[in-house]
Amino acid sequence: MYSSKLLNSVLVAGLLAFSNVAHAVVYDFGSLLTASEGYTAPNSFSGDPFARLEATDQGGGVWTFLLAINNNLFSSFGSGAFLGSMSFDFNPDPAVQPVSTFIASNVGGVTNVKSTNGTGLSGLTDIDFGTSFGAKGEKLSQYDWVSWSISGLGSSSLNNMYVHVQGIDGGYSAKYTPVVTAVPEPETYAMLLAGLGLIGFSARRRT
Repeated sequence: MYSSKLLNSVLVAGLLAFSNVAHAVVYDFGSLLTASEGYTAPNSFSGDPFARLEATDQGGGVWTFLLAINNNLFSSFGSGAFLGSMSFDFNPDPAVQPVSTFIASNVGGVTNVKSTNGTGLSGLTDIDFGTSFGAKGEKLSQYDWVSWSISGLGSSSLNNMYVHVQGIDGGYSAKYTPVVTAVPEPETYAMLLAGLGLIGFSARRRT
C-alpha cells in the first residue's frame, strides 16, 4: 500500500513539474505560400523539409527560437539561396513593440538579427511581426543555424508564420509555411510514456 501511494505521489509531482516547464514545438518548412512572378517554386518538401524551427514559449511574453537549414536548400533553390527573414502571427499588445535579440549561430551563419514589420499575405492573416537575419552580407544558408529570442509579446500565442527564401537562381524568391501543424517534441512522448508506465505499475501493485 505504501509503495502504491509513493508511486502515485511521484507521478503527480512529475506531471506537475512537467506542466510548468517551457515546451518546445517543432515546425518543418516548406509548404509554398507565394513566389516571384514567373517562377515555378518547388512544393515537394513534405518528406524532406528544407528548414526546421524550434519555438519555445518561455513565459512572460518571451519566446526563443532555433532555426536550422537542412542539406537540400541549395539543390532545391540554387547555390545562392538563403533565408532572409521570418514573419509571425503573434498578435502582440499594440502598446508593446516586440524586440528580436540574437543568441547564437554556427560558424558561417549569421551574427545578428533585427526586428521587422510583418507582411500579411493571401492565406495568412494578422502577420504582425518578423525577424531578419544577418548583417553586412551575412546570409543564413545551407547547414547554417541561428537562435534568437523575441520579447514583448504579452500573452499572445504563435499561429501563422512563414520563411522568406531569397537568392534563388534567376533572381527569384519564395515564401513557405510549415509543412504540417505543430509536432510534440520527443521529450513530451517520453514523459507521457513514463507517466503511463507508473500508472500501470501502481495499478498492478494494488491488484
